[in-house]
Amino acid sequence: MNQQLRADVAAGAMPPPAEPGQACRGFFTRCRRRARVVERGAGLIAEGEAAPGAVWVLSGSVGLRKTLLDGRSVLFDLLFPVDVVHPVAVDLWSSEFEAVARDTSLVAVFTRDESARAENGTAGVADLVERLAAAGRARRSERMLRALQGRGEERVAFLLLELALRTDRRAVRDGRSCHLRLSQRAMGEMLGLSAVHVCRVMTRLAERGLVRVERGCVEVRDITALADVAQADPAALARAILV
Repeated sequence: MNQQLRADVAAGAMPPPAEPGQACRGFFTRCRRRARVVERGAGLIAEGEAAPGAVWVLSGSVGLRKTLLDGRSVLFDLLFPVDVVHPVAVDLWSSEFEAVARDTSLVAVFTRDESARAENGTAGVADLVERLAAAGRARRSERMLRALQGRGEERVAFLLLELALRTDRRAVRDGRSCHLRLSQRAMGEMLGLSAVHVCRVMTRLAERGLVRVERGCVEVRDITALADVAQADPAALARAILV
């Protein structure tokens, strides 16, 4: 399986990291100039309050959360470099979710007018934003499909595969292990599973040598065996969710 994955990559099945065009590079230079450092645990956007036009993650990671009627805040997605999110709700004023830095992160926040000018007035940036939005829809729909139809092992394996591809595609491409800073509680929130259920699944995957579990971290050791459990083709998934 590892040999087949490497063959798929060599044949161009798994996309390499995209090289931004000159216009996009200029846009990201401007992003970095106006970006600010956000410490781990700090809020970027408050659910229900005035929403910015766009938030670009340049380094670190950001968690997106929604609040249930009983007051519980639930993690539903993660952003990594260089993801962008447009948080405005259907009322065109408030934010539909909360955004919290999971690491010390570098982020650029734009108002709605600034975002519209930057994304529509810079050649190549509008296409990049559209592709990033499509990749976000793809990963969430694939995750939801498994949440609705998959067993616990399949759900957990898919999430680990998705995050490995998004954070270290070269390790996946080369068949090397990769490390994810991800707690079992966070996995449970994103997958609709209890922490106990996630713990049992992770124990089984660890016993089979697919992962190694540390406090707050997961080492993915056998990406192709994990993909088998997830019922997913890494190369096809990479084409769908990576830009």
